[in-house]
Amino acid sequence: MPQFANRMFKLGLSSLAVVTLLATGVSLGGCSNGRSGKTPPVAQQDLLPRPALYPALHGTIKSFAAVASANPVLVRGYGIVAGLPNTGSGEMPPEIRNMMMNRLLKNNIGFLSHGTAQYDPSKILRSRQIAAVFVEGVIPPLAMRGTTFDLKVIAMPNTQTTSLANGLLWTTPLRVHVGLNNMSRVLARGRGPVFCDPLHASASRLVKAGTILRTGRVMAGGIVSIKIPVILELYTPSYRISYLIQQIVNQRYGGNPPVAAAENDRIVQLRVPRRYQHNPAEFVDMVMHLYLEQNIPGFTQVQAKRLLKALSDPTAPFNQISMALAQLGRTVLPDIEPYYNSPDPRVAFYAARAGTIIGDEDAVTVLKKIVTEGHGPYLMDAVKTLEHSHDAVRASLAFQHLLQSPDPRTRLLGYKALLKIHSSEIYSQVVGAKFMLDILPSSGPTLIYATRTGYPRVAIIGRVPELIPGSLYVSQGNAITVNYPLPIVPKKVQAISSQKHLQSATLPVQLYYRDPLSHQMVQMSCDPELPDVITALAQAPNPFSPTYNPRAPYIAASYQRIVAMLFTLCNNKNIIATFMMQQKSPPSMALYASLNQPRPSGHTLGVYRHGNGWTATPTTQPNHGVSPFSSTLPGEKPGN
Repeated sequence: MPQFANRMFKLGLSSLAVVTLLATGVSLGGCSNGRSGKTPPVAQQDLLPRPALYPALHGTIKSFAAVASANPVLVRGYGIVAGLPNTGSGEMPPEIRNMMMNRLLKNNIGFLSHGTAQYDPSKILRSRQIAAVFVEGVIPPLAMRGTTFDLKVIAMPNTQTTSLANGLLWTTPLRVHVGLNNMSRVLARGRGPVFCDPLHASASRLVKAGTILRTGRVMAGGIVSIKIPVILELYTPSYRISYLIQQIVNQRYGGNPPVAAAENDRIVQLRVPRRYQHNPAEFVDMVMHLYLEQNIPGFTQVQAKRLLKALSDPTAPFNQISMALAQLGRTVLPDIEPYYNSPDPRVAFYAARAGTIIGDEDAVTVLKKIVTEGHGPYLMDAVKTLEHSHDAVRASLAFQHLLQSPDPRTRLLGYKALLKIHSSEIYSQVVGAKFMLDILPSSGPTLIYATRTGYPRVAIIGRVPELIPGSLYVSQGNAITVNYPLPIVPKKVQAISSQKHLQSATLPVQLYYRDPLSHQMVQMSCDPELPDVITALAQAPNPFSPTYNPRAPYIAASYQRIVAMLFTLCNNKNIIATFMMQQKSPPSMALYASLNQPRPSGHTLGVYRHGNGWTATPTTQPNHGVSPFSSTLPGEKPGN
């Protein structure tokens, strides 16, 4: 128990008495300078501004503290994109060249003792098959160790690099400050295939061949490499308030070690429980809507009625009211349940949302009805709530109804929801360590969906399509050819037997790949089903597999080339399906550029708070959020 808690009890104040004082409006502050030897003084400009809350939310943790570590963090670095078909350039500033040379040497490239003597680092950096790039990305709010995020790669200015398409970003350390003489601590590392969008923003046509592509994206290529705790910072420093926050949170969520730890009169550190590791924002949102007065007898029932009344106020923040209602616990369910049948659909939905978060089956039924109808103003919110409900079976059944909609956007919503709850209805396969192929069978029209951000995914929703005989696809630059020839049936054979006719109709699909550097041709064949075509093109053999055959042909097409092929096949009616590409997100790098700047007195928020002493400790979830592109290159040291 913290020392300031002992001091509080020495004064004869129990936790219930303190909460009673809070309820009656007696101030509990005034201890901020009592331990000036251990806690640095707080500059006035560093005090967080207290937000204007809806009256029914007064008394929640949200009214006493803010999440100080909820800021996105812009990280940057210099790296190398390799594997380019002579569209790169060995040109780079001397300082960057020295940096890249040292990085290759630290990874034991060019040493006989490590089996890499055949690779000359200086020759690598002079090649047109590499390009020096500037890498930047945004670590999302409340990120944990292992969280992935997208990276933007930009060819260095004043170089002759013409395209980064289909290249591979080598492992790059990412920091807040990347000045050549002033580098900060490594917060994340980036690596992976470079994706240059093959479609225009409208997704109506392909980008022309020969277009200058000096900017690309590494989808889910950034991986947070440090442990970032969740920090609550009090608006007004107070030992007693920070201790009460610790007590209320640990009472609700328990755990060993405890979930909340009050470090001083300003800071409460949260440990995200394991069941919320994949969605820490949900856990923090629940914590922030806990009331410090919840231990007072009769408080929860009185507050529940107050919150339910607030749902009828059109100016109320309904999501926050609903979450605060849910955090009162199961004892208020008898007060909430009558509102499920309210004639006001808004009141009925948000009451059912609160009940679903608590775990009430009747509330799940209300939300399931909204989802199965497939329309309405609360469809999206109902789907989002059911994604986090305790009843995954009923949620899955509701989401499957969305797959029957004639609207492709509604079918896509059902797929994303099923993916969120890890439904067994979706068959998923990692293809060539490049992207995920999801197959979701349904009776609705076929929809093919590809992502632009996050983990690279191709989804086939509906009936699995086949190539139509006579289909021919030739990629830009003639690198990939897909040919499904028409069956050749002699006239004499046509009338003999239908069995022979069927045999002649099932010709294999011919796949050809011409290497843009060596111009060598690889030829393969596969079945006409679309998943077989995708895997045959993108799959690459694993040299560490016991069944590895170095003579076996393979193409190993990139995710970018697969997306361009799928778009063209759908557009040319070579397969009966609708193609959809994830909408482009607005550029966010410049928006977040100022977030890492210190406040007037030198203090900063988030992972860069002065004097916090945070260290990169091993995670208890080594597989959480691990990118498929995070494995090191041959000869690389994981720490460099």
